[in-house]
Amino acid sequence: MITYCNENAKFDPFIDECVNALFPHNTAEALIDIEYVDEIENNHAGTCIGDKEFVQITLSTDYSLECGDKIKYCDQEVASNLAHELVHARQFINGEINSDDYVWKGVDYHDSDYAETPWEVEAYQMEQVLVDLFWENKND
Repeated sequence: MITYCNENAKFDPFIDECVNALFPHNTAEALIDIEYVDEIENNHAGTCIGDKEFVQITLSTDYSLECGDKIKYCDQEVASNLAHELVHARQFINGEINSDDYVWKGVDYHDSDYAETPWEVEAYQMEQVLVDLFWENKND
């Protein structure tokens, strides 16, 4: 069973739907902790680290333009970033990736461009599906 702690209740219904879609009901027990910060180093929208029992997701609420101006992510952008990181959470909990190396399901991807690694490709593909299914339909 997957449980989560989330600092922003407005996203709880979306997270519930994503977790139900990403994790079968017989998934081993794991905790996902979700926190929000003003900005993440290198202008990242989110980060996710963890293992089979605990995953830490950090989401940025703002991003910086090259000129230095800060812009807030709108709720749909936060939902998209959240969906992306929840896919990574599933990958950690299922043991497909780990926080130590560039190995995916036992295959080494050290020589691959990060955006082309299988875990990133899957997360980008799934984030759009999850947002389309569970965010836009609830917030029309």
